[in-house]
Amino acid sequence: MGVGTAGEAVKSPPGRAASVIVKLNAAFLAFFLLAYMALLLHPKYSYLLDRGATSLVRCTLRDDATTCPPSTQLSRKLVGGGVAANKVASASERIVNAGRAPAMFDDLRGRLRMGLVNIGADELLALGVEGEAVRVDFERVSDVFQWSDLFPEWIDEEEDDEGPSCPELPMPDLSLYDSKEDLDVVVASLPCNRTAPGGWNRDVFRLQVHLAAARVAARRGRRDAAGAVRVVLRSECGEPMMDLFRCDEEVGREGDWWMYRVDVNRLEEKLRLPVGSCNLALPLWGSGGIHDVFNVSDLPASPGVIRPRREAYATVLHSSDTYLCGAIVLAQSIRRAGSTRDLVLLHDHTVSKPALRALSAAGWTPRKIKRIRNPRAARGTYNEYNYSKFRLWQLADYDRVVFVDADILVLRNLDALFAFPQLAAVGNDGSLFNSGVMVIEPSACTFDALIRKRRTVRSYNGGDQGFLNEVFVWWHRLPRRVNYLKNFWANTTGERALKERLFGADPAEVWSIHYLGMKPWTCYRDYDCNWNVADQRVYASDEAHRRWWQVYDQMGEVMRGPCGLSERRKVEIAWDRHVAEEIGFADQHWKINITDPRKWD
Repeated sequence: MGVGTAGEAVKSPPGRAASVIVKLNAAFLAFFLLAYMALLLHPKYSYLLDRGATSLVRCTLRDDATTCPPSTQLSRKLVGGGVAANKVASASERIVNAGRAPAMFDDLRGRLRMGLVNIGADELLALGVEGEAVRVDFERVSDVFQWSDLFPEWIDEEEDDEGPSCPELPMPDLSLYDSKEDLDVVVASLPCNRTAPGGWNRDVFRLQVHLAAARVAARRGRRDAAGAVRVVLRSECGEPMMDLFRCDEEVGREGDWWMYRVDVNRLEEKLRLPVGSCNLALPLWGSGGIHDVFNVSDLPASPGVIRPRREAYATVLHSSDTYLCGAIVLAQSIRRAGSTRDLVLLHDHTVSKPALRALSAAGWTPRKIKRIRNPRAARGTYNEYNYSKFRLWQLADYDRVVFVDADILVLRNLDALFAFPQLAAVGNDGSLFNSGVMVIEPSACTFDALIRKRRTVRSYNGGDQGFLNEVFVWWHRLPRRVNYLKNFWANTTGERALKERLFGADPAEVWSIHYLGMKPWTCYRDYDCNWNVADQRVYASDEAHRRWWQVYDQMGEVMRGPCGLSERRKVEIAWDRHVAEEIGFADQHWKINITDPRKWD
């Protein structure tokens, strides 16, 4: 009994314990309610008050809205008389202003009609916009598609079989949307698939969303007085494609959000091009065959063009005089082909005054630049300063520039290339382009972007070509005859017979010859010295060599001045001829008697 008494002595009366618990719970609940109300009333978090609207939005965006409670179902407007299975022609819902938003979105104040591409209306709450949101539907591209399907290494340019063709990327059917009700802004969320083969920037679905947003903006967007439409893009793994949404048209950025005022005429010009390099951006020739020059006027004209485009050819010389003679002959070949466009030469301090006089006599307008070092290149290597090519984007007094490498000879007028936007080029290996001839659009902010990226973007070949391929992934294929590479990599009799015929054809059947291997001006005029060196023989062509010297022979003495051979180079040629004789190459070019007067200069 003593034990029992002691036990009872330590117990609290049941009524008192319950009273303490109730008071504690009440105090905790009061504290929680005060804290929650303070959170809701804070402007930064005021969007939480609209969670009711958010639930409506989420319900509306489902493929089957019948699963929503009746009180939350929103009306859907069907346009065009019918809707395909699993398609919503126009899912329209109201978005309530969520309060504060980044200053860049001040331009979006007021009641807006918004087109949503690959994004839900609930994801717009942070933007502080309000108005009517219209979901834009399209069928997602199959995961089976790879980037290489859109950018193959080879296509049937000559139409030997049925000709090239591109896979189809499903796009929104804009006929289902009321064309009388323009969209004030198009908002899209760009996918970020870091596991995509080739990287997130070569994800086919990401390209599809880019193109869908561009198409909706160009054809259903409300244009301002300058002919521009507003586009807002969200991207978590890098900026949107500069190929479609130019940095010049960017009006603001906040975190993962970008906003643009996009010129519709420029956008339409891009949308008319093939979806990838799986087809030619430029027809190879007119309907009459190889000698029927393609008429650029047959291309759809861009409406609303106020003034003619300012256009120029350009090349770059830096670090040495290795390509000096090539640049002189290049200018003369462009003029001989019939072009009257400006010729702009970017050069650094290594080009001498006598050399500049020769370049000017050839037709170039020289502009001095400060060369740009490739941070990943070793000192003294070929690639050390080849990022100087980025200076092309600083030619802001031109709307469009056709860059041509100094080791190229132009045989047919290339002016048709000015009809195509950035970046148009000939295919190279795999899904990549060759930067020897390319169409670019100068822009100060694009130049700044290239400079920013040069320390983070890795070039597959350590040079400018590899770098530019990582930046401009959505490029447009020009016929390989525009930049015809002088090589015989297949090493077959048939390949050599075909290419030698093309190199020598008169009138020309290729637009230019790109001289790989040792250059014509580093050889004697008598024959292509690539024949003398075992690992350079795949670049040897007597016909291409002869074609280059034809242009050289018609130049004046001032222009020929910088084309002499150094004593060191003469010794190297003599040694290569000796080695070729020792090896006993069957073609016996090493036996040819040298008559080039530069041997004795």
